[in-house]
Amino acid sequence: MKRNVLYWLPPMVWMAIIYYTSSQSSSEQDVKPFISENFDLTVIEPLVNWMSFSYYGSERSVEAMGLEPFLEFLIRKGAHLGVYLVAAFLIYFAIAKTTRLRGNYRVVITFFLVIHFALVDELNQSFTAERTPYIYDVMLDGFGALVGLGMILLFRRVKVKKVSR
Repeated sequence: MKRNVLYWLPPMVWMAIIYYTSSQSSSEQDVKPFISENFDLTVIEPLVNWMSFSYYGSERSVEAMGLEPFLEFLIRKGAHLGVYLVAAFLIYFAIAKTTRLRGNYRVVITFFLVIHFALVDELNQSFTAERTPYIYDVMLDGFGALVGLGMILLFRRVKVKKVSR
């Protein structure tokens, strides 16, 4: 029993960190000053200047937003992918070590738990000043989880092939 709790500690801590950061206002998480003070924007601008897309009904581009806000937007959305990729790893590992579930059942349960938490996280943002919940963010979170789970499946397949040799 005690060992099972230890396997679930990393995903619980990770989710607590996510919940804490989503409880902060956007001004508390403003990274634009950090970007402008620590990076040579003349080098970065040509790398992202060509990007333009619509996100939740608004154009997202350097031209529409300015360089620092656009970079912050990319960082935030990239964080959704990365943070939930890690969450999927941690939850999958905890499930693998503490349940009798096998194979694809682990993947499905992991994905369900990650999406459930992403929805709760977005709901939490609806109660936070200067934050707005977006279903698109849940979709990004889910995509990050799928990438993480895909990596796990790929690793399992490679591992099985090596063992069978």
